Amino acid sequence: MIKLTKFVPPDSSILLQIAEPIVFSEFQSQETKKAIEEMFETAYGEQKDEKKPLLVGLAAPQIGISKRIILVDVIADGKGKVGDLRLYLNPEIVASSEEKNDWYEGCYSTSRVSGIVSRPTRIKLEAYTKDGILIQEEYAGYTARIIQHEIDHLNGKVFIDHITDDEKLHWVEKEDYPQYRNQQAWRNWPDKCPRKKWEEIKGGNRSVL
Repeated sequence: MIKLTKFVPPDSSILLQIAEPIVFSEFQSQETKKAIEEMFETAYGEQKDEKKPLLVGLAAPQIGISKRIILVDVIADGKGKVGDLRLYLNPEIVASSEEKNDWYEGCYSTSRVSGIVSRPTRIKLEAYTKDGILIQEEYAGYTARIIQHEIDHLNGKVFIDHITDDEKLHWVEKEDYPQYRNQQAWRNWPDKCPRKKWEEIKGGNRSVL
């Protein structure tokens, strides 16, 4: 299981900060290695099967580490398929398509608030491997969305910041998430989350959780 205690709460100030880049001399440092280890431990939980990560994406600030590191499952499809979790250091989106589409997003850093977000359908990613090798990769569809979502965290943003129509903000209980996700019930989800409620959560009001 995922240890939720590793995640900072939605009102943590670290989620509003721009994460620090990792300078070349830090790539092999014990601090960086420890951060990466903690991220993978969070993503896999107590089970260690590399084909079954419990998260499709994770950014270091979500577990209290203000560094530009993300994990992304590049074969995730948004319907439960997982199995290829990759590490990126200092990731940047260097190109994106004009074409966009709407899809659901949720996040451990936003409690039970999910929603429909419009994002570019294709992106080009530039990042470093843990060995300091600069790479460029192109992704489309759900993988492109995950990458954009996680890089948002590095820039002090969450997916809710992209939603202007409050009808697209949803409240989803944990037990309802499989239906929300797998059956695409997010397209017509009846339980809305008023903007004020999200602001209260972000402000640390635990009574609304």
